[in-house]
Amino acid sequence: MNIDIVKEYIIIVNGGSGCIFQPMDNTYSYVLTAKHNITNSDNKITQLIRFKLNNNNWNEIEIPFNDLVENENYFPHPNRDIAIIKISKINDLENIIRFDDIKNERGGFILAGYPETRRKANPNVKANWYRYDENVTILDLKDSQLKEGQVPNNAGFEEIVGHSGGGILKISDDYILLAGIQNKMADAENEQLGRIKFSPISLFDEIINVNPQHLSALHPPYYQSFAFLKEQIMKLDGCFQRENIEYTRLCLQNLVDEIIDNPLTPNIIKDKLNTRMLVENEDENIFFRKGLWVAWLEFLIVLTIIGENPKTEQELEGIFNKYRIIYSSSKEDWGNLFKDKIAYSDYKGLKENACVIFANETLPQKTIVKKGMISNIARFIPRKQMKIDEGVSNPFESFTHIHIHAFQKDCVINKEQDYSHFDNTNEVELFKKLKQEYESIIRC
Repeated sequence: MNIDIVKEYIIIVNGGSGCIFQPMDNTYSYVLTAKHNITNSDNKITQLIRFKLNNNNWNEIEIPFNDLVENENYFPHPNRDIAIIKISKINDLENIIRFDDIKNERGGFILAGYPETRRKANPNVKANWYRYDENVTILDLKDSQLKEGQVPNNAGFEEIVGHSGGGILKISDDYILLAGIQNKMADAENEQLGRIKFSPISLFDEIINVNPQHLSALHPPYYQSFAFLKEQIMKLDGCFQRENIEYTRLCLQNLVDEIIDNPLTPNIIKDKLNTRMLVENEDENIFFRKGLWVAWLEFLIVLTIIGENPKTEQELEGIFNKYRIIYSSSKEDWGNLFKDKIAYSDYKGLKENACVIFANETLPQKTIVKKGMISNIARFIPRKQMKIDEGVSNPFESFTHIHIHAFQKDCVINKEQDYSHFDNTNEVELFKKLKQEYESIIRC
């Protein structure tokens, strides 16, 4: 993602800044900001403006908003300098997600907003008010709820004022990771140069938790329902003649309607399995990325077709010990990840002859690695460093590993002619065919 796109998510809020964000309820959106941007304007909205890039020009867009009504569309924190403004739904916010791990990842952040110096220099061109500072570092995390950051080049008060409510964020692949909202300069006068105070994203949870009837969590909509991912799965790209598999693709995607009636939503799956479904040392913000849940939805479709789709948390645990899905955000071919990443993942609880299903952000060159094929990779890793049960020599000796794309490539795409005759007159035979293909690789 280009850093310029950050500007589409940072908005003008009165004399300060704010950040637009899509919560779990897909019917509305949020502006996260500093409360004093509102109180300093007599608890009114005088400016609520965003910018969209169009043909290399920044178009000014006024966000529609009526009067502020506390506990209806305006939710200030009673004790902290933060607030949530509830606005009409904005449709293009899927690439900004929350980031909580500021304890372990402190460098490479961006401070973005609309400082007063830019407003004074360009009073008639609001798009030019925007400023971002790169390489912001998060400093020692003291007990205070406000965290401290260092902006390079010792930015002074006049350069920061107006940034209040702006984002502390970073770019990771196709996502903007929002770590917090800037509030003010550091209090100590001799430390003010370049030192800022900000509210971590977790403090906004406090507002949401006391207003559950009006506000939803700072999680993407697909975190509460797989329905939002229906068009993202089982695309079956790569066929020579797409019409050969078009009916098969539609049938696979339509199975999502059956899965969303299942009580096992992404957030429930995450709470049950947690980091066990991630490769070793994967950042936990991955739980809010679309790729993980696209992989899970495709996995559940396969389980539905072979008649093993779990419907309770207990059944989910049983399936997870039979077919262990492991996800990585890496864009490397999975063949490069076995030695340093996959080998250290959590294999505990896997039954004999279980399969490990791997998913990441790159289509694989090879889709299936039978058990024993690469057992030498893990021979020289001390057992204490691997998460395996007693009796398991090493995960590559004991378990077959299947890339999630195998269920598309090996079972359908490479056999597209076998699917060309299927339509609504022989749909039962289609699902028998898919069941046969899926079972041939998953029940190894």
